[in-house]
Amino acid sequence: MNILLANDNGIYAQGLYSLYEILKDDHELFVVAPDSECSAWVMQLPW
Repeated sequence: MNILLANDNGIYAQGLYSLYEILKDDHELFVVAPDSECSAWVMQLPW
């Protein structure tokens, strides 16, 4: 199964890495994450 893992906590976030490690042997994974923490970044945009 193809699975997209997306995370706004950064590519080095422990949760993202843990999920990747659990799924990597049985699935085709694609990981999308910023190179640093960006949680709630969208709240800073002037809407």
